[in-house]
Amino acid sequence: MAQRRLLMATVSGAWLAAAASAPTQAQDGAQDQAQVEDVVVTGSRIAGGDRIAPVETVGRNVMDAAGVADASQLVRLVTANAGSEAQVDQLNQPQSSGTAQFNLRNLGLGSTLVLVDGQRWTTSAVVATDGAAFVDINSLVPMIALQRVEVVKDGASAVYGSDAVAGVVNFITRHDVGRPEVSAKYAVADGSEESVIQAIGGLDLLGGNLTLAASHFHRSALGSDERDFTQAERYGRAAWTAVTSYGQPGAYFRPSGNGFSPDPACGDPAFASAYLNTPSDAFCRLDYSDFFDLAPEETRTQAFADWRRPVGQMNLSLQGAWSSTRTRARQTPSLPILAQSLMVPASHPDNPFGEAVLFRGRLLGAEAGASAADFEYETWRLSAGLDGQFANGWTWTLAATSSRQHVAYDKPDTIGSALQRALNGFGGAGCDPATGTAGVGACQYFNPFGSAWLGTGTANGAALIDSLIGYTGLRGAASLTTADAATSGQALAWGGGAIDLALGVQYRRSGFRHDWSDLVNAGDLLTAGYSPDFEGDQEALAAFAEARLHLGERIEGQLAGRYESYNGEGRFSPKAAIRWDATDRLALRVSWGQGFRAPSVYAQSGAQASQPSVFDRGAFVFVNTLTSGDAGLKPEKSESLSLGALWRPLDGLEFSLDAWRFDYADQVIKESAQGLIDQAAADTAAGRTGTPAQARITRSPSGALTFVQLYFVNASSIETQGLDLAARYGRDLWGGRATASATWTYVDRYDIRLNDGAARTSGVGSTNLSNIGRSLPRNRGEFALGWSGGTSALTALVHYTDGYRNDRSGITDTTIASQTTADMLYSRTLGADIDLALGVVNVFDKAPPLAQFALGYDPVVADPRGRVFSVALTKRF
Repeated sequence: MAQRRLLMATVSGAWLAAAASAPTQAQDGAQDQAQVEDVVVTGSRIAGGDRIAPVETVGRNVMDAAGVADASQLVRLVTANAGSEAQVDQLNQPQSSGTAQFNLRNLGLGSTLVLVDGQRWTTSAVVATDGAAFVDINSLVPMIALQRVEVVKDGASAVYGSDAVAGVVNFITRHDVGRPEVSAKYAVADGSEESVIQAIGGLDLLGGNLTLAASHFHRSALGSDERDFTQAERYGRAAWTAVTSYGQPGAYFRPSGNGFSPDPACGDPAFASAYLNTPSDAFCRLDYSDFFDLAPEETRTQAFADWRRPVGQMNLSLQGAWSSTRTRARQTPSLPILAQSLMVPASHPDNPFGEAVLFRGRLLGAEAGASAADFEYETWRLSAGLDGQFANGWTWTLAATSSRQHVAYDKPDTIGSALQRALNGFGGAGCDPATGTAGVGACQYFNPFGSAWLGTGTANGAALIDSLIGYTGLRGAASLTTADAATSGQALAWGGGAIDLALGVQYRRSGFRHDWSDLVNAGDLLTAGYSPDFEGDQEALAAFAEARLHLGERIEGQLAGRYESYNGEGRFSPKAAIRWDATDRLALRVSWGQGFRAPSVYAQSGAQASQPSVFDRGAFVFVNTLTSGDAGLKPEKSESLSLGALWRPLDGLEFSLDAWRFDYADQVIKESAQGLIDQAAADTAAGRTGTPAQARITRSPSGALTFVQLYFVNASSIETQGLDLAARYGRDLWGGRATASATWTYVDRYDIRLNDGAARTSGVGSTNLSNIGRSLPRNRGEFALGWSGGTSALTALVHYTDGYRNDRSGITDTTIASQTTADMLYSRTLGADIDLALGVVNVFDKAPPLAQFALGYDPVVADPRGRVFSVALTKRF
């Protein structure tokens, strides 16, 4: 309700702004022209940085044509981006549903610096499953407040400091909006729909210009049961599909036979999703391909305000942003029992085996229907800036920002201790095991066998089941405070050139905390495992300098350096670049730089639980692990080199070619649980005791592996290189303006070393599931054709993704085919104040290429929605 009031208040503000300002057409045109000429520098502290740095711009027209309704859909429009996790679900990214991020060059989710109007934003309050911290681009600003996105595809730590290893993405907002506008859009795909209402307006207030914007976005869930390419039955329930041996009905380890036996009810027609691979199969398996969301249900409300006014000879700017995202992601009816071994006693009244057995399965089966995990993110940001000019013509700026994201993450899971008590006959909220009798009165047996559902055994009541389910209950926050001071101007001039100089300092303080439920703190949830609460922070101080050299009319150079110290650890990052306009139509450029990324607060202070499958003592088992932070982590370091050419053979026709290379070392990763287990086994075989590896492994009295302690470490490195190509052409045609553009990224090399002693592994053209990378097709291309004239405009986009290989273990086909999809947008002005837009995303309704993943496609690369129709109306006042 509060979100709706806020949205309506902003829409009302836009209407009031229209009545208050009532601009004439001439005034409106002047204001629009002023906005176009607004100078925002990305990749440099001095105007003109895009002449030397490779900068790609994604404008509003391209976003509209691609059907971009929220920021998560932007990542597919930048060919230099690969490996973003923007379509998260409970199967692939269980702790970060509802977030999205850029991942330039596939160097890691946190290796791309994200800015809003040149200023930093806090990291997300959740991390990826590999522990990577990132900026959640879904939480930034309403899409209607976005003017364009500028992408610097070059290392920029010398200019911006930590996190700019792979490049910079700058979200540039609108201000001085001449005419308020309200837009509404509705889009529909088979099985899902989305809608967004947005408003933006400006008015004069307290001697300055105030811009207000707000949006309300809603997407319904797209379930895996809505697409046949996700269904395990389509592929004969192959082992690589969404099937598991942890079913319900389940399987039981029988000591008398020293092996597993399936529940006697497995195969009964009442259990449509339960099955045996063969009549002699030891496990009752579950087909869970119906229970996940390809795109979760999501509701997001955002507000943005920007106020600017002159104060004497200075300019004051204030900016505020707020975002609230609610995501509900479906998952299986209950999660598999991975963290503990639970025993069903021989005395259990429904035990058909006549002996105590160990239960392998889950609390509830397919007949119970899907459960859901709930995520709530609330993000706010405040910033202030003051700038002016000294008497000598130098400019100065002061800026401060504070941003914060809160998360509430509630995911249902089975309570281990409660379930074991219930298997012993002491289940139920009203049962006291100290005074009660098993299976009598308030003390109830939980029946894990299929007979509970078939009615041939003890039924499990709803109250009993509820008493066995707990929640992760994560409450966390990430925060960032920055303060900047800078000055720039011409330091030296002579007849043949000049030197411009920028100097500045920056202070940053970032914080991160996680507070889990008592059940997670105790390790009592059977899948979530054990996680302690933690809180940490990090302070950084930096000083930077940048020089722009103008040597005659054709040579321009850049020298930049930045020294940054965080928590007492210092790092210097240099950069040198030069551009030579060899002719009026041909320019050459080269840049070299070194960069770094400070370990995140999470990697230094946090803790992350997981249950990987490992090989131990002749069998694959799931084991509880906890990866803890290390305050002594070194910064990640990088070196980048780029060579570029820009050619304008004809008026209106431009080409660019950039060759790039990144060497990225000392990356922070999780230790390998398998590696530690293997080392401990080798130590034992050699007769050693009390070794470091052995000390970090816990076993039960029977020798079963129960826990492995891991840490974040500096270990891996990546060497990658490739080419970026771009072309742009425009000319007058048929009484209007025709345009064509293309961008292409070719990755020649992506070599990974998991540690100094490891062999290089090529990750180019691979899903990289067996290493630290993410899916990386060798080639990606984006093409755009457009025509506009009079009251109509037509834009067509073509997206190309090269085929690549699947390195997942246990599959039968490692190939993933290439894919080409097309989008179209037609817009028409109805009268002077209303625009109608009709769009189609994926015009030919192409399904994702088959990939032998659990749900039949690669969610990091492919869009599972299929064809999406949309209609939008925009009203200006």
